[in-house]
Amino acid sequence: MPRLTFLMALTVTAAFAAAQHHSDDPFVGKWKLSLEKSKLTGQTIRIEEVAANKFKFQEDEHSDEIFADGLDHLTHFGDTMAITKKSDYLWAIVYKRNGAVTMKTLWNLSADGQSMTYTAEGTRPNGQHFKNQMVLKRVSGETSLAGKWEAVGVSLSSPAEIYIEPFAKDGHYIGFPDRKQTVRMKYDGKEYSESGPTVLDGSTSSGRRIDANTIETTEKLRGKVTEVAKATISADGKTQTIVVTEPGDPTPVVLVYEREK
Repeated sequence: MPRLTFLMALTVTAAFAAAQHHSDDPFVGKWKLSLEKSKLTGQTIRIEEVAANKFKFQEDEHSDEIFADGLDHLTHFGDTMAITKKSDYLWAIVYKRNGAVTMKTLWNLSADGQSMTYTAEGTRPNGQHFKNQMVLKRVSGETSLAGKWEAVGVSLSSPAEIYIEPFAKDGHYIGFPDRKQTVRMKYDGKEYSESGPTVLDGSTSSGRRIDANTIETTEKLRGKVTEVAKATISADGKTQTIVVTEPGDPTPVVLVYEREK
């Protein structure tokens, strides 16, 4: 999933029971995202008007060319985008997967065209409603939607949770309750399939344990790397820091989770 879209979709619910405290694995437990400690800004998106009402959206090494005609257009990830130009300063984009709406967004340009507010609203697979917002500043371009934009502020209606419990002898069961997404994997470098209503066909995860407090995982979509995440547990076991990088983007997302149980 493109990084900015991922950030706009972050949300939370406590759908899983707490992990057992007797585990010696410092990763095991329930973790809640700390917005104050995380770094969710610095990522960029490039928007180019390649023809009349046809726009190219590029995040990292991913790009899609979509007509602003209000119709559903397939993206390289397998979902669809429908762009409607409401005015010179307001754009609406609807995202769908398998024909069902997953997120509605509004891109609202400032009067001087130098900043943009991106509001995303939708319902997660668990039934929870979310409304998130991102503020972007113009890096290049003039006054239209086209140009390079950098995320400078992010607000989420509710922070995300992850749930981790032991799997097999040397692996983890990792659950993302809001998305009803799970992965059961060993840290042996092999690829393991992900499951859940929002998981794209061909999504896999693999990983390796660097030491007791550090794990690195790689996510792929149909064999192509989409992101690498390095997770580290603090010495006191209360904080998990995940640094997420994507091919072609030198600016990582840093997610800091605090232990709940």
